[in-house]
Formats: sequence, C-alpha cells, structure tokens
Amino acid sequence: MSLEHKLRKLDDLFGSYKAEWLNERIFRFFAEPSYFNALKSYRPCVLIGGRGTGKTTVLRGLSYQGQFALNHDDINQFDKNQFIGIYFRCDTNHVHAFQGKGVSKEKWIEIFAHYFNLILTSEILYFIDWHKKKTDSDEVLDSHACRLIATSLHLEEKVVGFESLLEELEFAMYKFQADVNNIADGNMPQLSLAGDPVKIVAEQAQKLAQFKGKIFYLLIDEYENLLDEQQQVVNTLLKHTPSSYTFKIGVREMGWRIHYTLNPQELVNDPADYVRFNIVEMFTGDTSDQFESFARDVCQLRIKNLMEEEKLDYNIEDALVDMTMEEEALLLGVERHRYYLEVIDMEKQMNINLDISSLYKFFLSYWAHAQGEILGDVIKDFRLNRSSWNTRYDNYKYSLLFKIKSGRGSGGIQKYYSGWRTFVKLANGNIRYLMELVYRSYYLYLQENGDLDKPVPPKVQTNAAYKVGWKNLTELEGTWKNGAQLTRLVQSIGTIFGHMAKLGRVAPEVDQFEIEDSMTSRTEELLSAGVMNLALVRLSTNKQTGNSSVKEFMYMLHPIFAPYFTYSYRRKRKMMINNSEFLECVDHQKEAVASILKKKNINMESEKAIPMQLSFDFIEDND
Repeated sequence: MSLEHKLRKLDDLFGSYKAEWLNERIFRFFAEPSYFNALKSYRPCVLIGGRGTGKTTVLRGLSYQGQFALNHDDINQFDKNQFIGIYFRCDTNHVHAFQGKGVSKEKWIEIFAHYFNLILTSEILYFIDWHKKKTDSDEVLDSHACRLIATSLHLEEKVVGFESLLEELEFAMYKFQADVNNIADGNMPQLSLAGDPVKIVAEQAQKLAQFKGKIFYLLIDEYENLLDEQQQVVNTLLKHTPSSYTFKIGVREMGWRIHYTLNPQELVNDPADYVRFNIVEMFTGDTSDQFESFARDVCQLRIKNLMEEEKLDYNIEDALVDMTMEEEALLLGVERHRYYLEVIDMEKQMNINLDISSLYKFFLSYWAHAQGEILGDVIKDFRLNRSSWNTRYDNYKYSLLFKIKSGRGSGGIQKYYSGWRTFVKLANGNIRYLMELVYRSYYLYLQENGDLDKPVPPKVQTNAAYKVGWKNLTELEGTWKNGAQLTRLVQSIGTIFGHMAKLGRVAPEVDQFEIEDSMTSRTEELLSAGVMNLALVRLSTNKQTGNSSVKEFMYMLHPIFAPYFTYSYRRKRKMMINNSEFLECVDHQKEAVASILKKKNINMESEKAIPMQLSFDFIEDND
C-alpha cells in the first residue's frame, strides 16, 4: 500500500471525527460505551456532554436506522428490540425561526409545539413506512387511525388511508414553513396541542401486530439549540410522558438552561422525572477505566482496518509507547543540566555513590536552590532520611520534568506527552479528542515512513498532541458568539500555567483556578460558555460555612490544551484569582498575565512569552 493510499485510508477511518460527517459509515465503526445498555429503558434519559463526547453517535445508535445497521441489516434481528428509536436533531436555523416578527412569545410557544408535533409524527410515520418495505407481513394503519392522526394535526379531510396521510403530511410541512416565514402578514397556521398528535400516532402504531409491546424512544439531539421557551415545551412533554413513548435527550453541559415546564412552578427533577447521564463524569475519575475500555475499542477497530494484514494481537497501548519519568528526563537532557552536574560533583567531593536516578539527583539540587539550602547539607539529610525524601521526590518528580528545559534558548520538545494512558487523560472523557490524538500521531508517523507494525515514537506523539491542542484552540473563536474572548482567556490562563510549571518554585502542578470573590454576570457567562464549548472543565468543590458546606466550583482549562502551553494535565492544585483578574485575562492579556505571575514571584522573560496571537511552530528537537 502506497503512502498516499495509507494516509487517505487513515483520514477515512479517523479524520472525520464528527458523527454527522460519517453518515451511514458511523455504524460500521460503532463501539458501545459502558452506559449504552442503561439508556435502553422506559425512563426518560438526559445525556450530558460537550461536543465530541459521543452524544450524537449514541443517539443515532439507538435510532431505528442505527439498530438496523448494527443488526447487520437483518429485519428479524432488528424486530427483537423492544424499542423503536426516532432521531431528531434541533437545527439552529429551524428552531430559531420561532421568534420575533411581531408575534408574542406565548403564541410562538404554541407554534413551536405544533412544529414539534409535525416533525415527530412525520418521523414515526416514516418509520412505519420504512418497516413495511422491509417485510411483506406488516399490518398497516387503518383509515380510522389515519383520519384520527390527520385530524389531530388539522390536515385536509381527504386523508383516507396511510398513503394519503403521508402525502398530506408532506404538504402540511411545506405549508407550515411558508406560513411561519410570512407570519408577519397574518398567515397564522392552525395549531395542535403540544404532544397530542405524537401520543396518538405512537398509540396507533402500537396496535399493529409488528409493534405490539414496543415503546418509541424520541431521541432529541443538540437540545442546547432550543430557545428557553422551547425547552419549556419539551420539558413539559418529558415530565408527562405517556406509556407509548419516552425521551432520550442529548445536550451539552450547561446547555440545558431551563429546568421547569410551561408551568414555571413545575420543575423537572432527576431522578423523579428522568435519569441523568453525564458522560465526562462517568468517563473520568474513579470510573475512567470505562472510557479507556470504550476508547480502546473505538481506536483499535480503526487501526486494524488500516493495516495491510489482519493483526489479532494489535494493542494500542503497545503502539503508543510510553516512558517512565526517569526515561523522559534522560530524553530531555537532564544529565546536561547544571543541577544534575552539581550533584555529580558533590558525589565526587564526598566520595559517595547516591545510587539514585538522574532525575532524583536533579531534584536534590533543585530542592537546595528552591529552599536556599546548601547542597551538601541536603545530600546528608537525604542519606539519613531516605524514606521521607522518597515521598517528597514522588510528589515532585512529574513537575520536575517541566523544569529541565526551561531557560532561554531551550528549543525543541520541553516536555513529552506520550503513551495511551496520557492520551486518555488529555481527552478527559471526550472520544473525539482521543481520536484526534491517535489520528494525528499516526498521520505524522506515516509521513516519516513509519512502520505500522512498530510503536509510534514519543516525539511523534508529542508533536501530535501539541498540534491537536493548537487546532482546538484556534477553533474556539467559532464556537460561540464571543468565541474570541474564550480564545484570549485560554491563551492567558494557559500561559500562566505554562510559566508556573517551568519557573515556579511554589507547590507543584498548579493547573486549576477558583474565583475567590463575587462574580459578575459577564464572568458567569464566560465560564458557562467556556464549559459548554470545551475551553474549560468545571470541578465541584465543597466550601465550609460554619456547620454546613456549600457546593461551589473551580475550573481548569480542558487538558487537551496542556501540550500546547506545556503544563501538567493532571488534576492537582489550584490558584486563587479574583473576578477582576479573570476579566483582565480577556481584556488586557499582557498586563493580567504579568500581574498574576508576579504575585507568584515569576517575572516574564519577555513580552513575547505571552502569545497574544496564535502561533504554530512545528516542534523540532534540536538535541
């Protein structure tokens, strides 16, 4: 297979990260996440996760088209399911048409409810027609059922059977669109009661022999695109679901803004009204092994497809080779650093052999400089209290890797980000990000004429991680109306964390922040948008207030940005900033970064150290 063919095939397998781009190919590479079967219940479910966490893939996997494909296009196997999934994506262009034009908000709510009825009723009827074409033995909706459905939607009286119902419904959809587009001229459409036609068509379908005992899953994707009052409409239906259908909703974190029905006093609660599935929470922390297992299945399925010969023993953990911290230190040139050389000189002067790694020796000298102690005294104390020093070294050794190549003129890779486990942590429960990391690693590796049967070197993986971080940073501007502000925020916070990692002599691995005073509405909006668009990760924390605790939040940049700014992706320590400093990171980046770092006793080496404009220099190891 030529290099061009390999790269094209790699792009075909990995390059299209979005489920929307894959069309029907999405099911060829479908891997069930650990929570997939839990979604197959009669209870309404809300699937929460940022873009790229797999919401669309899962919802489409539950749809009747997905289930048919996953059952190898076998209608008999498909019919063993006790559910029928009807997928609908909330298209921004469509749902945002229901506002303004001199029409009251209350009337728009009624119009949107009718639109929702039309869409879901149509999709259920299309499914019935689809199933009928797959098997000759299907019963069909009788004329009474068809007229009942038509009447509930105010269709023409000429509906006498299933075919005419489908035809009239198609005409009704186009007429409705025309009425809404010209509603300012008084073209008010006839409206149906929220949910009633959907309930009727689902119940009539359940009377057919082929669908007896089955329930319809209404799979609503990109729920965050709905206007607030539109979320109220769907919340009302979710709160009062009949036995014939239930909801499975996909929404970005912070995107479900309204948690009450059309009656503001009626809240929609978990677990009383629905089951909440937060993908990142399920895939990180104590249950991160679930994400790792799922991600391994997703990636290995694709890489095996790339190989010219079937490799049953292919293991992505072996392919994305990792290093110990001590091995990485050697690769970074720790034995050329003056801290290491100082310890070597002391060993000679004291006529001893400490019998420790090169990174450990670097640490002893680093500690002496940081604490203002004499190196000889530090070494003596180490020899007397080796156990306590080992604990201290374990706490610091990862952070030391950022300091080996931290001075001026330190070109090339300043910290490696390699290994399957590292990529899993950088992705933070986001399958799209993990696929990007694997894809970019193999793309660069193949460009260097790498052998697919051999591991991808750490340098290549690190370059890939750097580029993926840069790519996602540059894309932030297009994710939100004020996306440029998110980009500047990430630049500033990332620069601060990067310099603290390299030059700070404070507690190691500071990579989180908390706002210590009252937040303005602008700050709250930025934080919410940052979480929704994967610029930030929100972490809960309990603040003690007397005899009770109040749940508050601290934040970190999404770990995918860590390789670009060169700091730790691990959740360790936080810094406190105030509301004013947070906003200054957006409005006056240079001044804010310099001021915050000065409070940490870190002076900027130059103004160029603060990236006011995004740059993307390929990393080249000059060693």
